[in-house]
Amino acid sequence: MINRRNFITNLFALYFLNLMPKMACAFEIIAVRIWPSKEYTRLAIEHLDKNIKIKYSNEKNPDKIIVDIFHVKVNRKNLSKLIKVNLKNTPVEKISVVSSKADHSKIIFYTSPLTRARISSIPSIAHYKERLVIDFIPHTPKDRLLSFLKEYESAKKLNERKRLQKEVKKRITIAIDPGHGGEDPGAIGRRGTKEKDVVLEIAKRLKRKIEKNPRFKVYLTRNNDYFVSLRNRIKRAKRANASVFVSIHADAWVRPEARGASVYILSDKGASSEAARWLANKENLADLVGGEIVNKNSEIAKTIFNMSTSAQIKNSSFLGKEVLNELANISRLHKKTVEGAGFAVLKNPDIPSILVETAFISNPREEARLKNSFHQEKIASALNNGILTFISNSRLRL
Repeated sequence: MINRRNFITNLFALYFLNLMPKMACAFEIIAVRIWPSKEYTRLAIEHLDKNIKIKYSNEKNPDKIIVDIFHVKVNRKNLSKLIKVNLKNTPVEKISVVSSKADHSKIIFYTSPLTRARISSIPSIAHYKERLVIDFIPHTPKDRLLSFLKEYESAKKLNERKRLQKEVKKRITIAIDPGHGGEDPGAIGRRGTKEKDVVLEIAKRLKRKIEKNPRFKVYLTRNNDYFVSLRNRIKRAKRANASVFVSIHADAWVRPEARGASVYILSDKGASSEAARWLANKENLADLVGGEIVNKNSEIAKTIFNMSTSAQIKNSSFLGKEVLNELANISRLHKKTVEGAGFAVLKNPDIPSILVETAFISNPREEARLKNSFHQEKIASALNNGILTFISNSRLRL
């Protein structure tokens, strides 16, 4: 039992301990991953330290981005994980680390001139621990002569387009959205097959099939292995002036015997089943898994995510039925009717939008089929037929 004297002594000890400066501990890095792309390069540092305090700054001569991490030191083992990362095809030229005698470390990224950085700290989610995510956005210098030539070519193409529009009807743009990407692998099969890789391959095959008809143009929301947030997938489809939006995925379930294809649309009346609700919640977490801080107070996000109309949902249902009918010809269906739930990526105002789960990647047999190029072609053909049938029966028909 603690007597009064011991209690007061312990209380004073705790008080003085709190006044003492925090000692720096080792910054435990689990992994360092990098995802180069033309738009930006994402570097993700996965670590074990919760609530790290960071700040960053830019310096010139040479150009560098400095990230200060307080109350931690980077030891030799963790340092090697940072400096050994492959920087090829990125705006980052070199990485170095300085641990000061005080209580913090500096990670210094030597970059190409005028490279911007976007930095965020992501809490642990799914199979990831805490992450420090840094996006390096390269500067594209403006060449006056090149700009003039581009403007001249644009004007020339515009005049040519106007001439062609008199001869043929307007081309229809179809947005194909390969799910996940970059830091977000999506579902992973027992043999290590990643959803993000399979759906990108199917999307590229589908693009080739659709564009065999010169009156159609396909816009891919991502054409390589990099992360695109759900909101930006919507924005990109809108900027491309897409008339149809198809998001391609490969489902997963805790039981390996689950199999078959499904098609989903946005629902304004709640999920059509518990499975649909579960899937929508899982897919909507893609932003956090991919390393994106979701600002729930963003007015832009609110506007985009609340603009979907009943007409869009109705047209999406027609599109979904045509695609589901075609998928039934090549594989078993998991759900024989189009289901609905609150998928964030389908909240595309005025654009018929569907999410296709091509198969269960968690099923070993279906995982093998998804990796097979012949079966990928069959899926692409089914999606192509369903999309074109919908267009021919709608106001979009040529």
